Amino acid sequence: MEGMRGLNPAVHILCFLLLAALLFAGCCGYADAVNEKANEANQAAAQNSGTSAQAAQSVAQQTNRAPVVRLSILNDSSGPAPFYVHYSYNCYDPDNDLVSCEMKIDGRAFAKGSNMSTLFGKNFTYPQFYWAAQKEMGKHTLEMYAVDATGMNSSKVVEFEVLKPLPISKPGWYRCNGLPNTEPCDTMLEAYCSKFTPTDLSVRQAAAQAISKHPGQFSINQLLDIYDWVHSNVFYHNVPLDMYPPYNPNETLATKSGDCKNQAVLIASMVEAVGGSSRVLLIPDCHHAFAEVYLGTDDQTKDLTDAIWAHYSTQGQKLNWHLSKGADNKTQNWFIFDTAGGSFPGNTIDECIKPNYTFEIRDCSRDAEELNAPISAGTAYDERVRMNETQAIYAGWTYNYWWDPTPVIPTPYKWCHYKLDIKSLSPGVFSWYVTDEEGYKNHDAGRSFSFYKSGENVHEQSAEFDWDKHQKFYILIKNTGEASITANMQLAETCYKG
Repeated sequence: MEGMRGLNPAVHILCFLLLAALLFAGCCGYADAVNEKANEANQAAAQNSGTSAQAAQSVAQQTNRAPVVRLSILNDSSGPAPFYVHYSYNCYDPDNDLVSCEMKIDGRAFAKGSNMSTLFGKNFTYPQFYWAAQKEMGKHTLEMYAVDATGMNSSKVVEFEVLKPLPISKPGWYRCNGLPNTEPCDTMLEAYCSKFTPTDLSVRQAAAQAISKHPGQFSINQLLDIYDWVHSNVFYHNVPLDMYPPYNPNETLATKSGDCKNQAVLIASMVEAVGGSSRVLLIPDCHHAFAEVYLGTDDQTKDLTDAIWAHYSTQGQKLNWHLSKGADNKTQNWFIFDTAGGSFPGNTIDECIKPNYTFEIRDCSRDAEELNAPISAGTAYDERVRMNETQAIYAGWTYNYWWDPTPVIPTPYKWCHYKLDIKSLSPGVFSWYVTDEEGYKNHDAGRSFSFYKSGENVHEQSAEFDWDKHQKFYILIKNTGEASITANMQLAETCYKG
């Protein structure tokens, strides 16, 4: 220490500065190294943490299980069309994270839910393509598909095959519209469905011409009009039933000819054109076909039978109709309208009444349960000439006609309408009166009398009147001229029940 005392003070200061610089530099270098080591440690920890998270996620994926689906066909795996598949199924997830279950047919989903309980909801209905697939010949697939929250999925596919339909071999009544993929119904539907043409212009024109005497709401009168029109305007032209489909009704109208099946589809189309419901029956046993029209209740059927007996003078002859059950289990009355094999409605070939096989064809464009019956009100029970008589009447004399309304068949008519034509065939005039029995008696006794219809001092006259009494009426013709006359009287009658 003593030796240093002799150093120059400037040297002391320089030495101090050098020593401080060395100490400062050494301190700072140490701090950077520590920071670098800390950063390295932090990065390593972060890397370790990320690796742990990835490992945990991988472990989670490895422990999650796929949904479980089961599907099997309970009936045979194949069958003739229509082949309706019956199946059992299950769909669940062992980890309880199921997202959806789906049922598919030929790759198209027809049911979907988040679990088994919602797969087929309360108001579930199978779509049309589901039923169509089971009627189409060929191989088809049924599949159950499920997916969970992680995207894992499972599916089960089973196959079934729809084979060629078996032909009908058991005797009975077959409603072909409800039996697709069944022979011979398939062939019959293909041939007949397009032949119900109520909107065709020529069909509408023919129907309008037929019912021209009874326009208005669809009625029993119009049914008889249509039958009479076809019977009178279309002659029978034989075409084998089993060899050819029916022609379009407009062709039958153009040629004014056709066999039983052609007349059947024509009548069915004309009835629908005026608002009615119709069908065609094919009877292979007797090689015949005819139309039937829907009548509704037993009362309407009875009104039609009464009208037929009156209109065609066929009282007591057998009339035929069929009773069917609708989807609502109510009885439907269908009346035979066979213009080719019968002479009046309800009449057909005897061999066709109780056949072994009957095939029913309805208009395929219409709902089979939407039926419209004719009204009975105003039903006309024939227009018949009740009298056509010529009589010589002396001057000042009165000739008396009396007439009972047509006997009731079998229930009373409400009223009858009469058309009266009186004509003097020689020069001279007359007066005429329509009266009842009391009026006739008063006139015969020379007393004043009441009358319902009359004409005074005429040479010729026509008149119409209604009679709603169930008793005879009288027509009095008095020669009011100075010479004898010869008078002709015609009386036409049409009776009604409503």
